[in-house]
Amino acid sequence: MENASKALIMAGGILVGILVISLAVYLFADFSRTAADINSQNEQQRIVEFNSKFTTYDTYKDKDGNWQITIYDIISLAGYAKENNDYYSESPDEQISVNIQSSPKTNNVQEHLNEYTKIISNYAYTANGNLKKFSCESIEYNSNGKVKAINFKTIS
Repeated sequence: MENASKALIMAGGILVGILVISLAVYLFADFSRTAADINSQNEQQRIVEFNSKFTTYDTYKDKDGNWQITIYDIISLAGYAKENNDYYSESPDEQISVNIQSSPKTNNVQEHLNEYTKIISNYAYTANGNLKKFSCESIEYNSNGKVKAINFKTIS
């Protein structure tokens, strides 16, 4: 009888041990899933924050609905894109292009960023001396959801 009670105590101890280990595995899996969700949310937040620097120009209009983008805004944006491209020089998926569509061709602003005065003289003012305005024609995204290209068009 004494051996039977010791056997029951041992079996009970083993069952409690198995329950504790099972609980630990469950909690580990649950916390891992929660951590993955938090990481995913943080990554999405970083992408939204990054894109906001570019998507602002998608609706850059005054109270009357007229586009307010100037060449100076585009140059600032191109500078940011160039800085990003220099940082991610080894990763072509992370490259961003800022383009101005003017008849008959499209110009990549980053390529000419060093020729600042040339860009200003070509795109800043109309023939009668008014500041040219541009519209944001399209924004393209890569597979991660980050902006990869933003295209502007001269409207005045």
